Amino acid sequence: MPVSEQLQVDILAAPETASSILYGLYDVMSLPGSAWPRVVRTDPGSPLVNPRIVARDGNPFSCRGGVPVAPQATLDEADDATVICVPNMTIPIEGDPRGKFPDEVAWLRARYEAGATIATTCSGSILLAEAGLLEDADATAHWAYRDMYRRYYPRTRFRPERTLCFAGEGDRLILTGGMASWQDLALYLIGRFVGPEHAAQAARFYIIGDRTHGQLPFAALPKRPLHDDETIQACQFWVADSYADSDAVAKMQSMSGLPARTFGRRFKAATGFTPLEYVQAVRIEEAKQMLETGAASIDAVAAEAGYQDARAFRRLFRRRTGVSPADYRRRFRYARMHGREGDS
Repeated sequence: MPVSEQLQVDILAAPETASSILYGLYDVMSLPGSAWPRVVRTDPGSPLVNPRIVARDGNPFSCRGGVPVAPQATLDEADDATVICVPNMTIPIEGDPRGKFPDEVAWLRARYEAGATIATTCSGSILLAEAGLLEDADATAHWAYRDMYRRYYPRTRFRPERTLCFAGEGDRLILTGGMASWQDLALYLIGRFVGPEHAAQAARFYIIGDRTHGQLPFAALPKRPLHDDETIQACQFWVADSYADSDAVAKMQSMSGLPARTFGRRFKAATGFTPLEYVQAVRIEEAKQMLETGAASIDAVAAEAGYQDARAFRRLFRRRTGVSPADYRRRFRYARMHGREGDS
């Protein structure tokens, strides 16, 4: 997606907004296309998303906790976003939410009618209820708002058990549960509007998700050479495309024109890996991408990555990542972020 075709994402802010969610969404949504290439490649990419903080007017203010906010556009100016994010708003669970945020509610209704997709986190969904967009629809927020929905929005089916709900024409209303669900929302939006591979990259870059097994499942092998040995660089570039070759190590050594022992020493000095370890690392990295974005069986992924013995592949994968290929797929495969698998 060229820079000129960046996805415009507006993030609604108000004094009642939690700064962690406001700036968390802004930060993660600015990642696709730029941050990941800096980690794994020599060529920095261009941002694919343009996040923008929008508020009632352009005057700076402080949101919850006294954190300063400088809006980048007013409600009147913000009329071109494909996606609008509504973070949580401080709305007391025992209070009456009706009539609050009238300008923001009117803007959201107008933007939805103009074709925008609106995504909310936690109590942000109440603004959609106020706009009349959730009648006869499923909705979610933090479970503590169940009674509020029941009392003030009886035509909305509040689903406290769900972390992700869809409503509206073409699923253009996306609602997530508690406050920490902004991370799930960001990954969902990236997967749906930019691409599942970018959602997986964002999860791995920010280490979003289950961290039971530490950082290894999130780590990536940098594809850029970090040394000046041009002979070894040529071998690295070759194996990036030919990792599945059964004689990859021997062919790299032959390509280098070096005696085997000399090649091994120089490769280790330049990369920190033995030639075999490096080939295995590249293969596992490619297998990760297949698991993230495809539906092929584990055995098929193993073969595609260069391993005819699927059991050996599973052992090596676990040793390098800390998890099995199946567990890795469950964590990082964002095809589910495109449809109804995610709304339960």
